[in-house]
Amino acid sequence: MKDSHDSPPKTAGAAPTWHEIHHGGSPEAEEAHFRDLADVIVNIQRTNKQKSGSQVSRRTFHAKIVVGVDNAELAFRDDLPADLHAGNFTAGARLPAIVRLSNASGAVRTDTSPDLRGAALKITLPGGSEHDLLMTSYPVSHARNAAQFVEIARIGAGPKALVLPRMLAEFGPSETARILGNLKKANRPSASLAQESYWSRGAVLWGDTGPVRFRLSPLGAPTAPTLRPDSTDELLADFSARLSTSPVRFALHIQKYVSERLTPIEDGAVEWKEAVSPWVSVATLAIPPQSILDAQGRATRDRIDTLAFNPWHAPAEFRPLGNLNRARRTVYAASAREWQAR
Repeated sequence: MKDSHDSPPKTAGAAPTWHEIHHGGSPEAEEAHFRDLADVIVNIQRTNKQKSGSQVSRRTFHAKIVVGVDNAELAFRDDLPADLHAGNFTAGARLPAIVRLSNASGAVRTDTSPDLRGAALKITLPGGSEHDLLMTSYPVSHARNAAQFVEIARIGAGPKALVLPRMLAEFGPSETARILGNLKKANRPSASLAQESYWSRGAVLWGDTGPVRFRLSPLGAPTAPTLRPDSTDELLADFSARLSTSPVRFALHIQKYVSERLTPIEDGAVEWKEAVSPWVSVATLAIPPQSILDAQGRATRDRIDTLAFNPWHAPAEFRPLGNLNRARRTVYAASAREWQAR
């Protein structure tokens, strides 16, 4: 298999040289490959629908929304360094944002179930366009690329007794151990979505800064969760209790690309180590105090649950990078068409 490379132009003072590698040797060949993967994902959605007995299709992943608010704000540092300015992300900028927090499973389960958690932001830019940021509660993906991601999902949607033998047959002992170890660490109970960190995992372009990964981290001292043991919506109850008295705030950090060896773009399973590329604070996400359990709050959450979030909903200077992210443009669109047709 040949690969093709997309390289940005070299300019004085630019970030370290980087490139992307297309599956099959060209963007066209890779896109055809991604369309095949999208078909598999849609079939998994239909399998999940059949298993659940639901009359409607849900998102393939992140099926259960926990929190949905439409009045958050992303506020950039007043002293944001000039070399980190990109598009509308500039010093002192204040941008409205929709926030969707979710459990990552494609099945709707109780909040106490071990799971990955997701954060999706839909930022409104001046002029009315949108910029989506998507994150999950573990630093790296269990899959190195889109083909591996989809194959793991396909195996996982099948009979549980066959998951391990099929994984071993497809990936071999070493890679299966890595994948299952990642999934075990990432899928865990959560005490509070307000106290989770959420990572982009894959890289995106950040204007002239070049490739970055980004992260949301909770601000303020950790406090005990307010859980209702008799509820299937413990995480919603906890978040609601917090918002009833004070804002919930997160810091947005970015991590700069260093080199393909230390901070790879194409391999989503490799963590960018903080010792190699320190996290840099760029903005604060604030969700103001409000009721998210009254009629208006529930209606807002239901409306947000109909929205499609996609990292490709972004200005060109924030283009998603890497195989996993490039696949999302095709796969997310196909998946959204399936569940929005409900």
